Amino acid sequence: MKPWFLLAAAAFVLTSCEYTEVQREIGYKGKARINPWLAAEKFTQKMGWDTRSEISWSVPDWEDAVWVIPASILSNESFVRQARTWVRDGGHLILMIEHADAETNDWSEYAPSPELEPPLYSLLKSAHIDLTKKTAGAKSTVQDRVVFEGLEYDVKAESDVAVSVGNKDPGVFASVKDGEGRLTVITDGRIFRNRWISDHDHAALLAALLESTEADGIVGFMRGASLSIWAMLRQYLWPVLIGICVTLFLWLWKNLKRFGPVEDATAPSELRGYEHHLEALGHFQWRLDRAGSLLVPLRTKIIELGQHASVRTGCRDMDFFQYLADRADLPRDRVLRALAEAAPSDPAILTRTTTDLQQLLKVLNNSSMK
Repeated sequence: MKPWFLLAAAAFVLTSCEYTEVQREIGYKGKARINPWLAAEKFTQKMGWDTRSEISWSVPDWEDAVWVIPASILSNESFVRQARTWVRDGGHLILMIEHADAETNDWSEYAPSPELEPPLYSLLKSAHIDLTKKTAGAKSTVQDRVVFEGLEYDVKAESDVAVSVGNKDPGVFASVKDGEGRLTVITDGRIFRNRWISDHDHAALLAALLESTEADGIVGFMRGASLSIWAMLRQYLWPVLIGICVTLFLWLWKNLKRFGPVEDATAPSELRGYEHHLEALGHFQWRLDRAGSLLVPLRTKIIELGQHASVRTGCRDMDFFQYLADRADLPRDRVLRALAEAAPSDPAILTRTTTDLQQLLKVLNNSSMK
């Protein structure tokens, strides 16, 4: 009874316990959880711009006017060359240094440090922009106000990276003309992320950057997710798959009747009669020089029936070949050739000889039945 008593006591204690609910913010739900620029996209759309969202790097189109991307994406010379060409042709490239990728959680105190490659520095250097990281023990760059085109904007930005143009003091913001377009660098990407874009003058700064763009077109926001093999397959594999499918269809159409052209219903049948097989067999034997062997059984049968018939009719002492010629109504020389010739010299003679032998056999069979 002791185990049952312990179980009952434990159940009584557990049912009498109290609990307390604690609410903890863990971030957004739905699209805002995977797209840090969703609020910025909606704000841009309300301004009258068309927008699009990209997961990883793709070459800017001629219809793109502004691109907001994590700077870490420009990790090789090819991407940098494409971006530089697009900017100098009139595009506006906004580079976000820190807190710029989709993997960063707005509610987490930890943020991965971006890996900036040498090609990115070469792009900034060509536009006379200097980017420096803080040294060990140095303080982060903190700025609560930025100036753009003569106007001041209140911001809340803090970064371990500083950016400057020419002899100006390093800060969190820099924007310069580059060819026909513009290159903007913001070291703290949080000012445009979903959680903070409504704070201070963050949205107003984004609006000013868009309005400074001389070109009209689409505003693209890149999430900065890691490169996906499936995304590359969707982008580059479909032409190959279409080619394979077309090739397979043409092969099926050419080789399988069900996929080929419709045959005429009155087309002659490919089936052959029994006489065709006999003809083919005779031709085969002729090519093997065995025509004589085909006639031996027929000749033996005719001679045997002919001798019986001559004895039965009392004509045994007559010329045997003449006797058969009279019975079959054939010339004697043809009967002699049909029964005595060793091997026909050509197919035509073989055919005529066989016909004469069949005629003789038919006559002798009819006479034996009487």
